[in-house]
Amino acid sequence: MAFAVLVLAALLLTLYALSQSGAATGVAPEENAAPDATAVAPSQATSVPRIEILGDSYVGGSAEGGKGAANWTSLVGTRFNASETRVEINPVAQPNSGYIARGVTGLVFREAATQRLSPDADVVLVFGSRNDGRQSDAAMYDAARTLYSDLKILAPKAEIIVVGPVWVDEFVPDFIAANNQAMARAAADTQVRYVDTVAEGWFADTDGSLIGLDGVHPTDAGHIYMADKIYPLLAETVASLGK
Repeated sequence: MAFAVLVLAALLLTLYALSQSGAATGVAPEENAAPDATAVAPSQATSVPRIEILGDSYVGGSAEGGKGAANWTSLVGTRFNASETRVEINPVAQPNSGYIARGVTGLVFREAATQRLSPDADVVLVFGSRNDGRQSDAAMYDAARTLYSDLKILAPKAEIIVVGPVWVDEFVPDFIAANNQAMARAAADTQVRYVDTVAEGWFADTDGSLIGLDGVHPTDAGHIYMADKIYPLLAETVASLGK
């Protein structure tokens, strides 16, 4: 009899212990579990502005200078880092190309933009191009206006900056000046910011160290010069994003 009582008591104690645990596996009840911080914590990631730069060999660099870290696009990125501003810069360089001229890739700027421009770009900068040579006013204007209009569709949230054709000194040929004027009008008509390098005198009254022996392409010093000109434009634009 005593043995039966002991067995019954042990059984009752076991049933009581099980009733106080969460489940048969011993896992604590869900309402008492600590929350999964990884799953519920809001994302701390911030959006990094993306800058797309479309241009010719003045963007890509050449045998005269501007390769790798010496390129003005890299120098601009370094200056953003120094100011503790995170950006992503993506150069889309088309050597010997322009709005109308087809370079080594066989593409004009508009076609390169269609193929390679990120639709998530926050800023698009178009640089050049002197490669277009002598064009009629109508042809240059139409090509520029079409490019600027397309950029607004390809990268709908982007601020667009156009840096006009650059010459190596103050003796700017008439066809470069004419192309520059047509591009400036197209930019105004499409409400795009235009930087008139001819009017601002880029590379005018500078010593010969900024342009290479080929008389066309910037040296490493020339790329520093261009970074000095372009970084403030981009920094101002990035700072204004979302305002």
